[in-house]
Amino acid sequence: MTRQISVGVKRLAQGVVAAVAAVALLVPSSAPAQGPTPDPEATAASKPIRRTPTGVPDLEGFYQHGAGGSNYGLEKREASFLTPANRGIVVDPPDGKLPFQDWARAETASRAQPERGYDDPTAHCFPAGVPRSIYVPSPFEIVQTPEYVLMMFERMSWRIIPLDGRTHLPDNIRLWQGDSVGHWEGDTLVVESKNFNGKTWLNQAGEVVTHALHVVERITPVNADRLDYRATITDPLAYTRPFTIAFPLTRQDGEMLEVACLEDDQDLKHLKDIKDEAIKSGKLKAN
Repeated sequence: MTRQISVGVKRLAQGVVAAVAAVALLVPSSAPAQGPTPDPEATAASKPIRRTPTGVPDLEGFYQHGAGGSNYGLEKREASFLTPANRGIVVDPPDGKLPFQDWARAETASRAQPERGYDDPTAHCFPAGVPRSIYVPSPFEIVQTPEYVLMMFERMSWRIIPLDGRTHLPDNIRLWQGDSVGHWEGDTLVVESKNFNGKTWLNQAGEVVTHALHVVERITPVNADRLDYRATITDPLAYTRPFTIAFPLTRQDGEMLEVACLEDDQDLKHLKDIKDEAIKSGKLKAN
């Protein structure tokens, strides 16, 4: 009985092999082989740059930055208590370090302490400034016409960038977001900003800028869904030399939301309590 089962299984196996071989003969030898699964990033990269009727790149859309935890510091950093890691977005100097002047380094270290959190202007819902508005942890929207590029940010602030070749505002006019003018260099939008009021921080870590800040941003489309963002920051009162940051911006499906900063702000009272206690204990001088 065992021998009969074994012979039967053997004949069944031989029959399956023969059937598979017969089917294989019916398939043309020129049939294409199954290719690899398409790479989503490669597919995105193959999408051509979108353009306006005038031929310049169409930047309009809803974007999320790829700057990681840069709102907590521009240099490379490991994660720590309540602070996310950051791969570092400083591309010049090559060592990725900010070229602080001594006083600016000391002030940044002071601002990083809990008792200084109340002094961050964004805690009071003031505009984040340039370039910080681009890498705060929320998306933003670009609206474009032949004469202007408008950047709208969720916490109810904006930047209007004229492209008509006008000069900057008089030096005695100072603004949170500065005065920006733009022009095209090939496919790159170049935006020069000055006339800052010197009150903004570069991030929650308190990295310093002053009223002498001058920012040149270069926004270059890579494909239909990605922009490369690069900003060179010059501030001779706080830094020993200019430095440059760079990261991608990715177009997303979505739309701008209304974020009522003052209505949503639950932290300000606690930050003030921490600062008041530090002043009372003598750890911090009143200002």
